[in-house]
Amino acid sequence: MYLNVFNSNCYWKRLHKNLYEIYHHFKKWWVFFAYECKICAYTNMIKIVTLVENTKCDKTCGSKHGLSFYIETKSHKILFDVGPNDLYYKNAKKLGINIEDVDTLILSHGHFDHAGGLNHFLKINKKAKIYARLEAFHKHYTKFLFLKLNIGIDCVIDNNRFVITEKYSRIDDEIQLFSGVTGRKLFSYMNGPLLAEVDGRVQRDRFDHEQYLILRDGEDVVLMTGCSHNGIVNIMEVFDQIAATVQTNLLAVIGGFHLYNPVTHEYESKQRIKEIAEWLSNRQEKYYTCHCTGKKAYSQLKEVMGDKLNYLATGSKIDF
Repeated sequence: MYLNVFNSNCYWKRLHKNLYEIYHHFKKWWVFFAYECKICAYTNMIKIVTLVENTKCDKTCGSKHGLSFYIETKSHKILFDVGPNDLYYKNAKKLGINIEDVDTLILSHGHFDHAGGLNHFLKINKKAKIYARLEAFHKHYTKFLFLKLNIGIDCVIDNNRFVITEKYSRIDDEIQLFSGVTGRKLFSYMNGPLLAEVDGRVQRDRFDHEQYLILRDGEDVVLMTGCSHNGIVNIMEVFDQIAATVQTNLLAVIGGFHLYNPVTHEYESKQRIKEIAEWLSNRQEKYYTCHCTGKKAYSQLKEVMGDKLNYLATGSKIDF
């Protein structure tokens, strides 16, 4: 009797039906799980890779005094500065990044350690728009003893790919730029030797060629400041004025603080560094510094700011 039931068509039909229901039950939950995992995988919509910095954390990459970041958002592949030469490109290849795919280049200011790779970029990449302040293409110098050293950009604006930015420039929902920082609170004396040629006269640099990048994903924002020649405190005060006009959740600020002179190897005073660190510590966002901050100044800032401050070297990768 048992064998007859086991072998009956009725038994196999019921078994097939039960297995079919179990399969679709698990399939439903698997689709849901996979969908949730996809959401998690794309929660971090801003990806930043350090292509050039004075130091390195990836042994396969080279390092040099300068700065360049590769950035991915939902809609863009961006370069923020291109370092002093073609090192940004060599490191990008080692890190699996295709520079030809970049659609936007932002030049933070007109110094060669941030824009020396521009001519190389124009040869490699044929589509990206280049956003810069007009003053970035003025002549720039640094004083050393009795010498006046050229530190400007060796490039002529004769290409329709260049976009000259205003005091505030909105590229789209994800990318905004601002400049016009004139405050001098806790200003770094390491800026003292820096000069600019204006209307044929060489004078102390006012850093009107410096601009700052706002990366936005909805309310979440990351701010990138290049060298912060105008002073990180003054930059943050202007940013706060802009942020007050729209709902903003500032996650992080990334950039050098120019507390170090790479020619003389001098540092800003310990007292000034401490005051900057205390001012930044009273804010909510995290800070990632590098380049012209200098390792010694970073250590002093870190003593005050603790986990709010980290260092980015060539090869560093962060997601927001």
